[in-house]
Amino acid sequence: MKRDLNRVVFYSKQDLSGDRNLQNAEPIIENYDSSKIYGINEVLELYQIKLYFDNELYRRVWNKKTKEKYISIVDKFWSTITSFYTKVSSENIANYFESIDYQYYDSFWTLLSQLNTYKKISSNSLQEILKSNRFHIRQLLKQKNLVNQFSSIIKSYLLDSTESAELLLSQFEEEHVLSEKPKLFFPNSLKDSDKESMILKYLDSPNANLNYVKLVINSRTLKLSDKTKLKAKRLEKKQNDEFFEKGSGTTNRVQVSLSKDQVEPYKLENKNGQLTHCYSEKWLDATKSNEYIFRNFSFLFRYINAQGCIELVSKTHEIDSFERTFMRSKNEYLISFRFHGKALLSHIQLALYLHYLNENEISLENVLSHQVNEVLNEKFDIKGLTISFASENASPLEKIRFIAPELEFLIKQYQCYIEEGFIDFDLIKISSSQLHLSKVKSKLQKKYIYGQGEEFLRLKHYFFSGNSMLYYIEPFKEKYRTFYQLLTSENIGYDDFQDYQKGDIDYLISHEYLFQDQDGFLRIKNQELVFVIGKLHYEDVLSFWHYSPEIRKEILNMEQNGIVKFDNTLFTIEERKYLNYYLNKKEFSNSLDLRNKYLHGTNSSSEDEQQNDYLRLLKLIILIIYKIKDDLILYETEQKTGANKELS
Repeated sequence: MKRDLNRVVFYSKQDLSGDRNLQNAEPIIENYDSSKIYGINEVLELYQIKLYFDNELYRRVWNKKTKEKYISIVDKFWSTITSFYTKVSSENIANYFESIDYQYYDSFWTLLSQLNTYKKISSNSLQEILKSNRFHIRQLLKQKNLVNQFSSIIKSYLLDSTESAELLLSQFEEEHVLSEKPKLFFPNSLKDSDKESMILKYLDSPNANLNYVKLVINSRTLKLSDKTKLKAKRLEKKQNDEFFEKGSGTTNRVQVSLSKDQVEPYKLENKNGQLTHCYSEKWLDATKSNEYIFRNFSFLFRYINAQGCIELVSKTHEIDSFERTFMRSKNEYLISFRFHGKALLSHIQLALYLHYLNENEISLENVLSHQVNEVLNEKFDIKGLTISFASENASPLEKIRFIAPELEFLIKQYQCYIEEGFIDFDLIKISSSQLHLSKVKSKLQKKYIYGQGEEFLRLKHYFFSGNSMLYYIEPFKEKYRTFYQLLTSENIGYDDFQDYQKGDIDYLISHEYLFQDQDGFLRIKNQELVFVIGKLHYEDVLSFWHYSPEIRKEILNMEQNGIVKFDNTLFTIEERKYLNYYLNKKEFSNSLDLRNKYLHGTNSSSEDEQQNDYLRLLKLIILIIYKIKDDLILYETEQKTGANKELS
């Protein structure tokens, strides 16, 4: 049955089609007759109109008198709706179902549940509906009362349908980012073994969707066996191979090189459309000391950014809107295109640098040992911090089994130093508690700043989001991508904006985020505040003591106003996620699990793969040393300058 486009449909309070639907509702309200006999679709349409009024959604063109009149009429709709549903029975429900406009299916089952009409429906009548080509089990599963009433029938239907596996996975494993997930109810009699049987049946079907197959692999809520997950993993590989064989996929290529003639430490070259990260061998030759080699990972390879945070983590603004539409597990670490590119580049950078250092008979492991065992202990008020590496002649497997616990031991030493004031090795050895990165504190009272609350989200959206549309004005249109870029690049007046934009501009002016100068141009009133908002938009976090006293003062004001909050951990939230993704399965089902798989002997037997894993662990060691060193430097600076008075 084709949809009648003129019928009123209520989608949600936020839906933008509300005014059009209410316009279509006007003649229905005006011509409502409580004595009239309405058909099933007409009754359900009355219910849609009632939902608008229940949510206090009205047309702006309605004056007070019209609105009150319509409210009075719509209040009478309920008696017509309930009167109709009292006549629904086992004898006529199938006929009603076959004649419903498809946009009203949800409402049909909702009213059947709310008005307890389902109690008059026989199991045979429902089974007849289940056989209809127009029936979709998802709509029925939204109604708990109906699921409980017809538990046995629904269970049988689910077990026979391959579609039911997708419903299970969507309900229990999928991350719903762009829209609120409608809650589905499944029969209580549906056991874990039944659910696994449904998943296995789905994996055997020729129409198994790769997105749902990935949800099986990363599942945690559903109690699925390792065999089932392995089956899904093998199917994923098969489907991926077939996908790329057809030439349907895209590749993410990263290229690095060393140049003997290049003067600049680093430059990005475009060679026949292939971007190459090119590094100067002259620069590397001039920076062979232990300190310079370590510094190159920040200055040259940009593992660490200007505010002492790990640059390789996933950042919110780096995930484009297209990627956000992809189906993914709520248990997985989101690997965006940008994150994947950074991971590849950092891995190849390390491999290239190791090759260079080996050619020059320099051990990177010795450089890192020197940084921890000597530099940190000598320059800062921390004594006994230590790290060890396997011998240079050890195999990649032996190196990994040595370095993995050393990595954790290094963090535990620093945690003990923060908590006890010194490194108590006896206490570390006797402790059986697991390492939780979120509990590893900083030496600083206030370390990181995060945005919070509606006002922060509003300002971030207005000034820096590409979706705000405040930057889209004549004559510039698409010249700029954010409102902040427009304001700081052009002279813009209030009248340059359209009426639909002026409400947001009025808000920014009335709340003193913007002002009009003597020439009538809009200017940012508090540059420091907008700077902080921008940094939080692009970085997700600020490291407090890396900024000027003026910025720090503004951050403290913003904290008082509830726009930002502080945290005093060694690692940022995204850094903790990043480390957990690489090291263990505590947080993410798609973790590389580098620590545990070698501890339990479930690692690959490939020496090439082992070498790659060793490089990944070596990279994490480098990042952790940087984080510890940054924390100690900032604390020492704070103490020497007396900057902590700002916090009093």
